[in-house]
Amino acid sequence: MTHSSTGVSAAPNPSRRTVLAAAAWSLPVVAATTAAPAAAAASGTTLSFSASSYQAAACASITGATVRAQAKGAAAAGVAVTLQLTAGYTFAGGATSTVVTTGSDGTAACGDITVPASGAAGTVTATAAGSTSATAALSATPAHLLVFSPRGTTAVTSVPAAAAPVAGEFFLADQTLYRHGVGAVQGDVVAVGALAEAPRKDGAFLLPLRFVDGSAAVFDTSSGTATRVPATPAGAVPLAADLFLSGTTLYRGGMAVASDVAACGQLVEHEQGSGPTGLFELPFRATDGTPRLYRSPSDEVRTAYEFGRPGGPPAGSVPVAGDLFASGDALYRVSWDGANPYGTGVIDSGIQAWGALSPNPYFSGQRLLPVRTTGGDAALLSVSAGRVRTVSQVPSGATPIGADLFLSDHTVYQADVGAVATDIRQVGQAVPTAGDSSRVVVPVSAVTPQC
Repeated sequence: MTHSSTGVSAAPNPSRRTVLAAAAWSLPVVAATTAAPAAAAASGTTLSFSASSYQAAACASITGATVRAQAKGAAAAGVAVTLQLTAGYTFAGGATSTVVTTGSDGTAACGDITVPASGAAGTVTATAAGSTSATAALSATPAHLLVFSPRGTTAVTSVPAAAAPVAGEFFLADQTLYRHGVGAVQGDVVAVGALAEAPRKDGAFLLPLRFVDGSAAVFDTSSGTATRVPATPAGAVPLAADLFLSGTTLYRGGMAVASDVAACGQLVEHEQGSGPTGLFELPFRATDGTPRLYRSPSDEVRTAYEFGRPGGPPAGSVPVAGDLFASGDALYRVSWDGANPYGTGVIDSGIQAWGALSPNPYFSGQRLLPVRTTGGDAALLSVSAGRVRTVSQVPSGATPIGADLFLSDHTVYQADVGAVATDIRQVGQAVPTAGDSSRVVVPVSAVTPQC
């Protein structure tokens, strides 16, 4: 059995554009807006660009930009115009400046302008003797997007083009954690775990980190800071929220809270029919194969009540999320003490892979687990209903991401909707946009620039 992890990677070599399915969301490779010439001088020549801004993908070329020279409202031919680039943008051969001469119509092509891998905002400035100068903005088309369910997208800003999506609005590049719209928020990061709501239930989400020196830390989304966790063994694997795994021992707050841990599933808040309980459950398989549950913040561990009973998950079952385990092609639900308003035992069979258990974007208070059946169909498990429903508008064999989102052939699909983002190279963890929100967001990346 295979299952998806925190990040999902598509096959290599996608195209250099991220194109959204809906035209209202699409971003052109080269965007041009109405020309905005510099104010004319009292005498002499006035320079202007054919657009106030130009845009292309990182490491791709901006083409079609032209500069115009006018004198007393007429085209000025034979004007030698110097073009100067900033922020790593270059002309052919790597030059940052060049000279072009206007033709009989007063215009001259600027030539191809290569966008740097960083995707930083830059400018192109035109100057000429006895002329007013002109400047146009240069930028990269977004290398990253936030894909939402219900349907919608947002272009990611303040994140390097080469960064990898982590979770929610977080990305990682060159040992630095970045946040959409903010920029770098933490350095010296070599490993991250899963983003999860803080057990204290104050609206914050926690992201466990491992620093270059092997120490553990927890990044708090509310404060925007990372706090080291002393007494956690060096090199511990960040799991989720404030949990770390060292060998077969689970740590929280620097204290060992569970032992004999062989494999872990997804940490989610436990529900008891009437809504959230404030207890977060992490399903894990013990070294002897026993299916067990860890609860935070109470730091309790129990063997799944149904283990060894008729209909219960067998030894060696794979921990999925919360109170869910899988064995063979069957998905099981267990309980802490034998009481579960949603029932226990086998929920459904014929399950081959799954994504992240997430809020149901369309029904507040419910949860969805996207799955792929053994027949290759995309389907959704409604946790409260306890049934798996095959969906439409998603190709066979698609990889489940989270909520009702799937990935197939570099394209993100939404169940019963269709493609919502294309040319996607890598996908991060799907999480709710807030602790009490049913809207889900997943970060995606389109290109790994190679200039």
